[in-house]
Amino acid sequence: MTAAQVTLWTDALDAPAQLRRRCDEGLVPAAAAADLAHLIAHGWVLWPGAIEPALIDRLVADVRGHHRYPGMFVTTDHRNGTSVLKRSGGMPDAFESLFDLYVNSAAARDVALHPRIARFLALVFQARPIAFQQLLFQRSNGHQVHQDTAFVAVEEPMLLTATWIALEDVVEGSGELGWYDRSHTMAPHVFADGSRRFGAGDDGAAYAAGLEAACRAQGFPYRTLLAKKGDVFFWTADLVHRSHPRRLAPETSRLSCVTHYCPSTTAPFWFRFHPEHRGLQPHGIGAFASAYYRLPTAEALAAPARGTGRPT
Repeated sequence: MTAAQVTLWTDALDAPAQLRRRCDEGLVPAAAAADLAHLIAHGWVLWPGAIEPALIDRLVADVRGHHRYPGMFVTTDHRNGTSVLKRSGGMPDAFESLFDLYVNSAAARDVALHPRIARFLALVFQARPIAFQQLLFQRSNGHQVHQDTAFVAVEEPMLLTATWIALEDVVEGSGELGWYDRSHTMAPHVFADGSRRFGAGDDGAAYAAGLEAACRAQGFPYRTLLAKKGDVFFWTADLVHRSHPRRLAPETSRLSCVTHYCPSTTAPFWFRFHPEHRGLQPHGIGAFASAYYRLPTAEALAAPARGTGRPT
């Protein structure tokens, strides 16, 4: 981190001192202090079994049954070996990932902005939390090491956090979550255009290799998570993480839900270019947005925006 960056207070150079002061002033509940301290020091925090099994079951049922609403969801097209996104079909599909499921699934909203998650986000953000991207993985996506600042852009790159939530017990070799402990403390990676955002002219393989080499050179321990159903893994913008390499068949299930959040004091980068997608829908103490659906339509099924065939 550099002093010039706009950061969350938990990423600031004096974050431990700020936490002590906030605790002394009664701004941080005692129950949250240890989690915030761990987030500051390590760049992540794990909450075992934080989401109720019944709520997880509701979300899984929505995922498994999304084919009953053909054309109403945006999904990947990995079976055809393309990065182009498509609308969901009418046949059962346990292979593709789904985008922003929270628009059309009450259970997905309740998971992404679960009271425990939303309260913690409010402490970190000091503002209303906005869920602005949700990725529902039915299997591992195989992502190499990266920092979210490269691929999940907000106006101030560091005003970003994420959760990874296990919707089933993760099997070793299925592409479990992996990360480098404390890697959020590295100097920022700047791409060819001078920004923190990965661009069309940047080399993805070189970026991943460079990050991995830097983490190893600085001695950051590499960890993997054999998560249990309902576990929540919360991390900061610059934590270096990946899908650990698969050893099992590509079809092996690894049901999980990733949601990216920013405070209401900033905006997703795509707000600049897609005014028709700037709608916010309230949910609890937070709200959600979508690059793929026109909001507000929270109480009924919402069709993807016209032309949603490629990432925006």
